[in-house]
Amino acid sequence: MNETTLKQWRLFLAVAETGSVAAAAERVALTQPAVSQGLAQLEQRLDARLFDRVGRGLVLNDRGRALIPEARALLTQLARCERLFQSPPLEVMLAATHTLGNYYLPPLLSAFRQRHPRARVRMDVVNTRQAVALLLELKVDLALVEGPVSHPLLRVRHWRDDVLLRVAAPPVAAALHADASRWPWVMREPGSGTRAVIESNLGAAFPRRERILELGAGEAVRQALVAGAGVGYVSETSVSAALADGRLGTVPGPHQRLVRPLYWVRHARHEPGAGETALGAVLREAVP
Repeated sequence: MNETTLKQWRLFLAVAETGSVAAAAERVALTQPAVSQGLAQLEQRLDARLFDRVGRGLVLNDRGRALIPEARALLTQLARCERLFQSPPLEVMLAATHTLGNYYLPPLLSAFRQRHPRARVRMDVVNTRQAVALLLELKVDLALVEGPVSHPLLRVRHWRDDVLLRVAAPPVAAALHADASRWPWVMREPGSGTRAVIESNLGAAFPRRERILELGAGEAVRQALVAGAGVGYVSETSVSAALADGRLGTVPGPHQRLVRPLYWVRHARHEPGAGETALGAVLREAVP
């Protein structure tokens, strides 16, 4: 044998750190004879014993101990060289408003991770105003929002449409007064994209503040409506099960159904990275 191999050095360290051939074999997923052979070949090449045989164990001798830092440095340098030619894991940070973050995006992020298993993803679920703030501060790579956005530093594109349905629990719907201005409402807070769309569509018919129960999350609105707290607009995607089993029903009349665009927003001065580009491909494929 003319030269040592990296495999032999790996086996040397495994035996040195575990204290036995059996434990080293388990660590490196080889048979015990294969580990013993590799260690013997290394000792033969160096013409030196690196371990003292004590019973069934192996104990490093002075020569072996002197080799430990050199062997570790050798394998560390090898790992650095290999990483130079490995693609870094994809990474993407996004902000999403509640309907998007809770209903639309989870299955798409799952598909993204299946396509890119090493990808790192972080999603903040906030309202539209907060999503815009995160994007302007470059704390996220992109945002998907429900409300209209206008800012000179932001680039906004339509992603897909969502349907808002006016719903209530059946007992509430049955007891509603003919005058809609007297209805009890459950609604998201100002700054929410859903709230902005409702205000824009209802105009003068938008209910007075004192008739609105304001809640800070879309899921809280949905649960309050199921519990009979009033009338509200929610994404059709989020209430399909409650409509099917009768816990909620649509409230007929003008403005019963609102169609709102969902937006994909990015910072004009932020160059999309590999993670954002890869996620963007998944998002575009999901558009009906």
